[in-house]
Amino acid sequence: MRYLVTGELAQISTMLLSVRRHFSFMVRHLTPRKFVNILLCLWEMKSKKVKLRSVPFYLRVEASSICNLRCPGCQLGRREIEGQDTGERKPGLMSLQTFKDSVKDFLPHLVKVNLYDEGEPLLNPEIFEMIRHLSDNNVSTCVSSNFSLPLSNGDLLRLIDSGLEHLVVALDGATPESYNRYRVGGDFHLVVENMRRLSALMTPRDRKRLKIELQFIDFDDDAREREALSRLARGLDIWRFSIVQGSSREGWPKFTGTEEERRRRGCYQLWVTATINSNGEIGACDFGEDNGMPYLGPAMDYFPEGMRNHPIPVGLRRSFGNDLSLNEVCKHCNLYANDIQ
Repeated sequence: MRYLVTGELAQISTMLLSVRRHFSFMVRHLTPRKFVNILLCLWEMKSKKVKLRSVPFYLRVEASSICNLRCPGCQLGRREIEGQDTGERKPGLMSLQTFKDSVKDFLPHLVKVNLYDEGEPLLNPEIFEMIRHLSDNNVSTCVSSNFSLPLSNGDLLRLIDSGLEHLVVALDGATPESYNRYRVGGDFHLVVENMRRLSALMTPRDRKRLKIELQFIDFDDDAREREALSRLARGLDIWRFSIVQGSSREGWPKFTGTEEERRRRGCYQLWVTATINSNGEIGACDFGEDNGMPYLGPAMDYFPEGMRNHPIPVGLRRSFGNDLSLNEVCKHCNLYANDIQ
C-alpha cells in the first residue's frame, strides 16, 4: 500500500502533486497526438502564453451536483445546511447525452477525466455509461465518492466492469463518532462494508486496472486517528492511503498572502484543464466555477466558438504574467492557500 500526504507536510507544487497522483493513469492513454499536445500545453504554461494553441488534456466533469451528505466544509453542504438560496443554477444530475455532447471534441486530446466536483457522482444512475464512454475512447477516469450509499453487489460489479481506473473513497475518521463530525449524514460502517465487498468482487485482472484510494482529511483535532485509519486501510487491501492536511471542518482556507506572492505561485488550471458543470456549461477553472466566475458557455461550443482563448481565461492568464491586478477570485484561490492542497 502506498501513502500520499498532501497539505503542510508536502513541500511541492500543486501541479507536481497532480502529476504524481495521476501520472500512472495518464501515461497508459498517451498517443503521439496527445503527447505532442501535452508538451505544447506545458510549454505554453511555462512561458506564460496568453493565447494558446494547445487543448486541455485533463477535465473535471460534474456528473452530479447533488449529495446525500451535508459536510460543513463543502460549499454544497453549507448551502443546504444553512438553507441558502443564492439564485445560482439548481442542483441536478448530468444526463448521458449532455455528457457525450460536452466531451466529444475533447476526446482526441484527453488522458484523464475526473467525474466529480461537489456532489456525489454515484447518485447519477448513468455514471457507469459515462465511464464506459470515456474508457472506449482511450481516456482514464476517476470517481471520488463518499461511498456511504446502499450499493448492491450488482452496483459494485457495474462499477468494476465500467472501465473505471481510479476510485477515491473519502473516509474522514477511524470511528463512527469521528467520521460523523464531518461526514454529516454518512454511515461509517456502510462505507467500510461497501469497500470490503468491492474488494471481494474484484478479480486479479480487475485490480491491475482499478486502483482504490482511501482519502483521509486529517483535521487538527483527530490527527491521532491517522495510524488507526492506516491499519484499517491495510485491512481493506487498497492501493493507496492519502492523508490530506491543511483543512478544517469549515472548509479550505483561502489564500491570504500578497498579490505578488499569489502571482508567483502561478496557476496551472488556466493552461492544462477545464471544468464542466452538470448543465454542460464550461468554466475557466474549478475554483472560479465555485466562486462566481462567469461560465464561458456550453462545453459543446468550446471548440466551434474558440473558448480556449475566450476573453475571460485570456485576461486571467495575462494577469499572472504582468502587473495587471489579479481577479478577486484568483487572489484568494484555495488551491494555493498553502504550498499544496
